[in-house]
Amino acid sequence: MKSICFLILFSILGFNSYPQKKYSVDDLSKMVVCIADQSGQNSTPLGTATIISDSLKYYLVTALHVSSALKHHPFLIFKTDEDIAVSVPLNQFVRGDIIWTNHKEADISIIEITPYNEDSRKRLKEWSFPLSNVLATKEAVPREINVTIIGYPIALFSQIGRNFSAFTFRSFFASELLVMRRADTGSKSVFQLLENPSMQGLSGGPVLVGIDQVGYTFGPNQTILVGIVHGTYSDNTGGKLAMITPAYYIREILK
Repeated sequence: MKSICFLILFSILGFNSYPQKKYSVDDLSKMVVCIADQSGQNSTPLGTATIISDSLKYYLVTALHVSSALKHHPFLIFKTDEDIAVSVPLNQFVRGDIIWTNHKEADISIIEITPYNEDSRKRLKEWSFPLSNVLATKEAVPREINVTIIGYPIALFSQIGRNFSAFTFRSFFASELLVMRRADTGSKSVFQLLENPSMQGLSGGPVLVGIDQVGYTFGPNQTILVGIVHGTYSDNTGGKLAMITPAYYIREILK
């Protein structure tokens, strides 16, 4: 009976209308990059971004408060199949000046990126998340569905050596869609709150459902990007919840 209820729920939300593509955590970690800024000899990690593809175009999607902090020489850190960190200046992927497109309301920032050689072309083609699997509806993700967050905590940056890996954590949503004030600007935007808090560096990282994994989970039969990490909501009792920007804001920029 429970499985029937979930099938009905997924159908109502429109999950069944998305392409039947299911990715593992390892797959997704190659579609997610760490964003850092270089000033002289100092490198500063600032957040996480997802590479999204739409036909033959590719986009870097992150939080606006992350992209706006890139003041000097931004670069991307990729994870290879051998778990090695590879750094590439962002300007190698951008034709002309680095100009981000920002959402007028939400903490979302996007820039189109272009392969600069054959290796980068193969990388982006193989390891980018399809826009067709980005949630488009302005509805809350049900609290019963497992979600996974992927990103690169700032604390990890100083530990980069032979091995390099994204962090993941799994959670459930703790609210419906809420209008709240952004932590960076104080302006109002729509969020959905997660049961667990975020970490420094996860900002801009993807929130996903339907990941291909071993074990008993509730979720759709395809991987769908449902949000982007904004930050942490807390109160004077010590309670903390992650604030997630809904993915439909991405669609509003790339429509």
